[in-house]
Amino acid sequence: MLACAIGKFDALHRGHQALIAAARALGEPAIMTFTGMAAELGWEPRLPIIAEYDRQALLTAWGVRETTLPFADIRGLDPAAFLHRVHALGVGAVVVGEDFRFGRDRSGNATELPALAQAAGLQCQVIAAVRDERGVISSSRVRAALAAGDCATVHQDLGRWHRLHGTVVHGEGRGRRLGVPTCNIGRWLNQPPGPGVYAAWARLDDSEAVIPAAVNAGHLPTVGGGRPFTVEAHLLDWAGDAYDRRISIECIQRLREEKRFPDVDALRYQIMADCAEARERLAS
Repeated sequence: MLACAIGKFDALHRGHQALIAAARALGEPAIMTFTGMAAELGWEPRLPIIAEYDRQALLTAWGVRETTLPFADIRGLDPAAFLHRVHALGVGAVVVGEDFRFGRDRSGNATELPALAQAAGLQCQVIAAVRDERGVISSSRVRAALAAGDCATVHQDLGRWHRLHGTVVHGEGRGRRLGVPTCNIGRWLNQPPGPGVYAAWARLDDSEAVIPAAVNAGHLPTVGGGRPFTVEAHLLDWAGDAYDRRISIECIQRLREEKRFPDVDALRYQIMADCAEARERLAS
């Protein structure tokens, strides 16, 4: 029997993982998501938390299939009709969180779900939200922690390190002139970390080999002259041409906030100290 957890699954955090585990206990696990929701509801576009590459790799590793429905096709259905539509896809059981709302204008809720699911020929299970001492684990909490550079909370909520995917692009060569060449990460595929300096692990292309790195995220206030937000990684103990190569970084710990230094020499001294601290933190 196909058992489908329904939701956004935009982070695959520990709350999402609990839904998937419950689906697995009922049958062949799957997730159901809805395409085009942001456009239909007029939400402002934003980068996903997890890059699609990683998302699909995790689902495959977990043995979970994904079923999608165009949101435009189901947003007008009443709760009963929506569940009949789900059953028609070959789904035998549904798993949802306690805050689940469904049907036209979000008129159905988790309390009403068991009776409506039974009428549609579906088994169902409602799962309590995953909580810790700070409250409910959610995608919004992951986003906020990531923006604040709180690597420990992000790691705890995801159950893994957050990984930013992008491409190494040409910069202005400032790092090289300072004696610390950096990989300028552009064309991000998912949400970057918030401003600050981080100890991180980097990967180039599809390599599983990790490279220790010191990462700066921010506006480079000492030398940037109002530069847009950038992410730059200095790969420790690595030399080569990384331009136009795919890169991913896992920020393990925020070392300090980004700040303006009085001159380039002071900046250079701090960068060297950052690299030494990153090396030490990654070795521990």
